[in-house]
Amino acid sequence: MSNIEEQNLTEFLLEVKAKMVNITTSDNEAINEITSYVLSNTGKFIRSKIIFLYGDEIGVKKSKLIELASAAELIHLSTLVHDDIIDEADIRRNKPTVVKKWGIKKAILYGDFLYTKTFQALNSLDNIAIANELIECAEILIEGEFNQIKIKSDNLISMTQYYDVIEKKTAVLFSGILKCLGIELSLPQKDLEDLKQLGLSFGRAFQINDDLSDFEDSKLTGKAEYKDLSEGKLTLPVIFLMENKNESEQSEIFKFIDTGNFDAVKQLMNDTDSFNRARAEREKAIGNCIEYTKRFIKLDRLDSLKAFLEKTLIA
Repeated sequence: MSNIEEQNLTEFLLEVKAKMVNITTSDNEAINEITSYVLSNTGKFIRSKIIFLYGDEIGVKKSKLIELASAAELIHLSTLVHDDIIDEADIRRNKPTVVKKWGIKKAILYGDFLYTKTFQALNSLDNIAIANELIECAEILIEGEFNQIKIKSDNLISMTQYYDVIEKKTAVLFSGILKCLGIELSLPQKDLEDLKQLGLSFGRAFQINDDLSDFEDSKLTGKAEYKDLSEGKLTLPVIFLMENKNESEQSEIFKFIDTGNFDAVKQLMNDTDSFNRARAEREKAIGNCIEYTKRFIKLDRLDSLKAFLEKTLIA
């Protein structure tokens, strides 16, 4: 992106964050304390960037983009608070989680608070179809968490189950926000479906990239190495590793995971094609994302969007 484009995006993200502060301000100081902490550690605002880059390109008003982005980010934040409770996670983005810092009772209540404030914001939107789309996304996110809990208890996961979980846990919000851009402009149903598929492809690539980053140096990724493994999540490289192993070999791998010998698991994946197969799936998803992008972005802007996608989706 050019310097002007970068500046416009930076200004947009600041306005989104200000809107989020406005939405979540409470008369309760304990809530405001947690909000201040959470909003100081919000990550890369990927959802807001997607909304701005695509929305601005197809002609959605900036005020509408800010409303949509703030709602999407708050839905995402509320799921992270609840995820950390479920996973008993101590650290997120190199800082103590809400549940670690304030305890489980306040963490649950705060996650619920974020959901409530988000839905209040959705109800104030002019377009009820957009509000309904994001509410449906929130419902599917919760369903995805239930499915993931079941899979963790079963200790094995098929490729079908894996893609179902990442679609419901990660990709659905990306698909929802991109579809909302089309809803705002009253685009034809075919365009709405293409925007949805664009978001699903982005979400798949995003999650697979996150899976791969679990085995990379935290200084490079900003994510603690082996975070997913330590929480018992079977990521795509692990699924590929397990795929052609017999029951005895699988039991040995699970033993490594259960005892925290993650380096041994990583070595097994280096000795097989597990990482390369996961990277190939990521590249396939990125390719699909770019193909759908071509349907909405002018040719002279395509290289800039492709560069953003590749930078965002390849750790």
